[in-house]
Amino acid sequence: MTKRILMPLILLMIAMVLLSSPFAGAAEKDALKQYVSELKVNPDNLEVREKIIKYAQSQKQKPSVPEEFERLMSRGAAFLKMANDAAGYTKAVDAFKEAVALAPWAAEGYEGLAEALEKAGSYAEAIQNLNFALLADPNGKNSRDLRNKVYELEVFAEEANQKLKASPTIPPPAPPTVAKPAPPERKKPAAAPEKKTNPKAFVGSWFYKDTAPRGGEFITTQAFSVTMNASGELAAQAPRRSTGAVGKVTIFELSDDNIHIQVTWKLATIPSYWKTEDYDVTLSNDETKLAGSYKIKSSGSREFAEDKVLFKQ
Repeated sequence: MTKRILMPLILLMIAMVLLSSPFAGAAEKDALKQYVSELKVNPDNLEVREKIIKYAQSQKQKPSVPEEFERLMSRGAAFLKMANDAAGYTKAVDAFKEAVALAPWAAEGYEGLAEALEKAGSYAEAIQNLNFALLADPNGKNSRDLRNKVYELEVFAEEANQKLKASPTIPPPAPPTVAKPAPPERKKPAAAPEKKTNPKAFVGSWFYKDTAPRGGEFITTQAFSVTMNASGELAAQAPRRSTGAVGKVTIFELSDDNIHIQVTWKLATIPSYWKTEDYDVTLSNDETKLAGSYKIKSSGSREFAEDKVLFKQ
């Protein structure tokens, strides 16, 4: 085999190894960071904005948003409540635009910005942002309301002689689900004796792996800790994460191998701000992990849910 044929084959094999290695995942994260950087330089680049949203949708785990995004969403909501003139609405719009720049894949950022733009009378730009919200979460719980809001604002834009701005192509609504007839009831086999979980298995500090706020390697984040007193009673404590953020356990429920904990966060600098982290997880058979749902809600109207696997450390 000649060198002319051999060299391309070697290069092809090297490329295949790189694409199947951990470096491929790092390259994808670098691509997202690059897209976000490009968008900050040119916020009107709709093509890059669509690439960012579609990249986030292609991931098994949606990219997390930084805490600064939550702060700016809360500030935008506060400015919007206080606004009674053009200057007030401008403050709200600016805060939401900063939030969207930090996490351009998050639908709630576009929703908040669209509301502020509508109040400011910028109906065409509000429509554009609602369309990006629908692109980011086309079948969300409020997607029907957002689509109807777009139709309503189209009338306002027409009456105000505002030309509609370029927007992404929105996927059509998901067809309504048709309930399948229930299968005939079968006799259930005799249930095996229930396994009782030792409450001591929950005691300890529980953590999970998450992506760093600005991309890069995974980081270890503490979810909560569980202690047991001399009487055998369990109690949960919130972790310490950042200066100024105070967490408190507001829900703690235990049922055999399942544990439900909600941590509510407050910021000393913004009394109106709040965020809840809700864990509904089940102990693994080897009693080393907790797995289940993880949900976030905040005063900035943000909702996020994903599956988490927690471990003791």
